[in-house]
Amino acid sequence: MRHFSLIFLLLLKNIRIIGCVGNNTKNIRLLGLLPITGKGWVGGAAVKLPVKLALEDIRANGSILPGYNITYDFIDSQCSPGIAVYRMFEKFHTEPPYHMVLGDGCSTGSEATSQVSYLWNLTQLSFGSSSPILSDRTRFPKFYRLAVPDQKLNDLRIHMMKNLFNWNIAATIHQAEEFFSVVTDDFVEKATANNITLLSQEIFMHDPHTRVKNLKNNDARIIMTAMYEDRARSVLCAAYKEGLFGPKIVWVFVGWFSTNFWLVSDPLIDCTPEQMALAAEGAFLSSATYYNPVDETGVGGMTASEYLKRWEIHPDHTPDLDPFKFVLGQSYDHIWMAALALDCADKKLRSIGHPKTIGDFTYKDSDIGEIVFQCMGNQSIIGMSGRISFAKGGADPDKSILLQRIQGGHRINLGYYRQDTYPNRFDWIPDALKWKDNKIPRDSTFVIHKEIVIPPTLYITICVFAGLGIILSFLFLSFNIYYRNNRNVKLSSPNINNVLLFGCVLCYVTVFIRPTENVTSATCKARAVCFCLAFTITFSALFSKTWRVYRIFTNKKLLRRTIKDIQLFAIIAIIVMLLTAILIVWQLVSPFQVEAHELDFEKDMVGNDVEVRFFVQTCVSKQSTYFVWTIYIIEGMMLSFGAFLAWETRHVKIEALNDSHHIGLCLYNVVILSAVGLTLSLVLENQMVLLYGITSGFLIFGTTLTQLFVFVPKVHAVLTKVDCSIKGVTATANTGQGRSQGNASTFPASDSAPEN
Repeated sequence: MRHFSLIFLLLLKNIRIIGCVGNNTKNIRLLGLLPITGKGWVGGAAVKLPVKLALEDIRANGSILPGYNITYDFIDSQCSPGIAVYRMFEKFHTEPPYHMVLGDGCSTGSEATSQVSYLWNLTQLSFGSSSPILSDRTRFPKFYRLAVPDQKLNDLRIHMMKNLFNWNIAATIHQAEEFFSVVTDDFVEKATANNITLLSQEIFMHDPHTRVKNLKNNDARIIMTAMYEDRARSVLCAAYKEGLFGPKIVWVFVGWFSTNFWLVSDPLIDCTPEQMALAAEGAFLSSATYYNPVDETGVGGMTASEYLKRWEIHPDHTPDLDPFKFVLGQSYDHIWMAALALDCADKKLRSIGHPKTIGDFTYKDSDIGEIVFQCMGNQSIIGMSGRISFAKGGADPDKSILLQRIQGGHRINLGYYRQDTYPNRFDWIPDALKWKDNKIPRDSTFVIHKEIVIPPTLYITICVFAGLGIILSFLFLSFNIYYRNNRNVKLSSPNINNVLLFGCVLCYVTVFIRPTENVTSATCKARAVCFCLAFTITFSALFSKTWRVYRIFTNKKLLRRTIKDIQLFAIIAIIVMLLTAILIVWQLVSPFQVEAHELDFEKDMVGNDVEVRFFVQTCVSKQSTYFVWTIYIIEGMMLSFGAFLAWETRHVKIEALNDSHHIGLCLYNVVILSAVGLTLSLVLENQMVLLYGITSGFLIFGTTLTQLFVFVPKVHAVLTKVDCSIKGVTATANTGQGRSQGNASTFPASDSAPEN
């Protein structure tokens, strides 16, 4: 009876050991960390059957670890770091030495255990655990895994954007966890290296609604996510409420969510299943391939499809394992990888004449532990989950990545990104991808840049009036030349009047030079030079004539004073040469360049996918401010002084100089129009059409008034034959010291005109 009890206790103690113990063989002990119960991922129970099948196939092979019996013991880690470490320590101290740790299935468990398991000189291999943190060899020096970490999914995302769909603009949103921050930072780094523009990088802890709204405000179309499944549902619900869904929006999630994660009942979500389905439709999912996409025979002498059939018909298979079907391939493969690595280590020990074999390993054998670690890194197999090999020196496998898309409410496999080949490539599944209207979504709102040009009707109208003004100028010029010896014309210095008319013609010509549409630097120079010279010539002529009147009628000593036209020409020439010098220096120091200036307030939306942004071509000079204000000051001084002279001679009424009063009206007119025009040019700087219309109108109106004020009285005098003889000329002039009356100048009492 005592013997029976002892046997029962031994069986009870080892009931969780999968394997077969022989009398004359040494045991190769594997310790599995399986999350079977707990609050996190609880798919550990689904791992036991694949482990059992793998051990059967390895024993049947006969060439792997001959003379040894492989056993598999496991603990329930409950997906808890503390529990996993505690129970692993308990096993280390109460059981014979293990040769390798397999697991955990949860990233948190693997992070905790792999930071200490290497202290026992153990290599740790996990069938799952996709946390990007586990790639850090410094923190986890002897850790390997078969799960593809989420940062490796970024390679597919970059390839998808650049090579598959030609997207160059994206945005990111992730949950505020180190796990997801590392993944997002890796994507940002790779996106930057591939010239992908990131519109926005959003992060949230609980409610993502505000962040989703920010994505919409930034016109995000391609949105990369990193978060747990429950937060993904919150994001999709917020996206539905904000209208950030539909055929123009592309959400990209990880593929390790549950099959229909968007339809899972969640008390924290206030969207209906129909609304969630609308928001999720068209989303992409990327994940490691759970089964070999190529129908090829792998370890165990079977293909992935044959393995699945074997699993389905096995007596230990139960329907409650089906939701965790995706772990079957990696669960099977990680036993083979462990066995092959230990077999490699055993052969290595024998080849170097080591006093111990792999079966003699203890936790103090650091050299054997290092050999096992190196052998694991060199393994390469065709497994049920695909081709498996490890990047040189890394913990992560190079495997195929599956790209899926939610179409018609179902996950549809689109193809595989083959990281297990060189160069990496994407293998499409024919006719799997279905775009709405057969159109690939754009990565941003399609922007059409449209130049604001002067409307033809406005331009033609302005040109017609300017043309009429030029005709009027030539009519007055003809009149001035034809009647140059007429006393009424000759008294007002017809030569100066000709200069004035030339300036008026230049003013009219200025409006023909459009400030928009096909603008070049030459156009900019022509418009600036034409306007500045026109204004200067016209009003320096008026200024000189007013100055002559002022000089004559402020003659306090009553001396005979003769002012010839050559003196007036000299005044005009000095002013024009000064302005010309400024223009030349301006173009030498800071020449005009044409720049497109986008008008932020001028935007039109065409539907929800096309935006029309208006711009104008403007003439830009870096130092223009200094030169423009220098010209403004000079012209302003001339106008101000001219206005002063006109005011001082306002009481001069003399037939011999019969247009002095009209010149004063011209100057007042120009001062007012110039002041208004300058103010409007500063206020309407970005409204090119309105500015062109107003300034051109002012220019035509002011120039025309000037001509009419100067020449209409002369035409009237000639046609009506007004007597303009000078007989005992007297004049009343305001000298600034009250009103005085006297002989302003001494002229012969005859019909002779002032000397020109």
